[in-house]
Amino acid sequence: MLKSFINKAVPKLYGFYFNSLCLYSKEIAGQKALQVFSTPRRGKIKDFQRDFLNTARGQKIITPEGFIQLYHWEGKGKTVFLAHGWESNAWRWKYLIEPLQKLNYNIIAIDAPAHGDSSGTEFTAVKYSKVISTIIELYQPEIIIAHSVGVMATSYQESKNRHDCIEKMIFLGGPDRLDIIMRNYQKLTGFNNQVYDQLDRILYSKYGFKISDFNTSRFVQEVNAAVLLIHSREDQIVTADSMHSIARQLENSSTYYATTGGHSLHTVEVVDKILEFL
Repeated sequence: MLKSFINKAVPKLYGFYFNSLCLYSKEIAGQKALQVFSTPRRGKIKDFQRDFLNTARGQKIITPEGFIQLYHWEGKGKTVFLAHGWESNAWRWKYLIEPLQKLNYNIIAIDAPAHGDSSGTEFTAVKYSKVISTIIELYQPEIIIAHSVGVMATSYQESKNRHDCIEKMIFLGGPDRLDIIMRNYQKLTGFNNQVYDQLDRILYSKYGFKISDFNTSRFVQEVNAAVLLIHSREDQIVTADSMHSIARQLENSSTYYATTGGHSLHTVEVVDKILEFL
């Protein structure tokens, strides 16, 4: 009961803080709101997770976005690159890595910036996209499997620099529109529209796009690979409408509604569908 109250109260306290700052400086309020939005609360590796990750050959990759922890399960087949989502780490792929190993795929996974054993405290889809692009250029994977914001970051970097090595992509529980995510953030915390508008200005100044412009369905128009999109109607984080918005903009795609797995999609049903597509 107390934990539930705290979980609800803390976001509202942040909103009150941003609104109070806004009276003094809209710019500072927007910067603080973006800082909180971009700081993962979880995603560090637990002991039982590390036991599995230690079965891979690990190495630190130096990128302009910081040190990135990479895991390599060597195989003689095609290279599969796995990109996890928000407040997660490479262990989330254990349910899929083991079946892929049995089929002798060459598997690459990473901890995103500010997640797992990678460096940093800030995480954005743009920052993640640059890391993903670096890993693709280093390892030339034929297959990319991405989850949640990993989908958004993967498609964004392909819109900037398409990689012809990629033959197939699998998008799991991928969000489409950043404005929906940001409005949910606003609703959760209760900050006012002045703070929201300042967030919009900061993103435009920093990255060259407005919140309403950052859409996965827009980015995937540059994707040539065959794409499988998997979503669950029981997903409480990203609505299934996103899957169809994205799929409509792809030339070569198929969609699948999982009956199990929610947003995480950690189920045998999903693994079977992925392996069938591969």
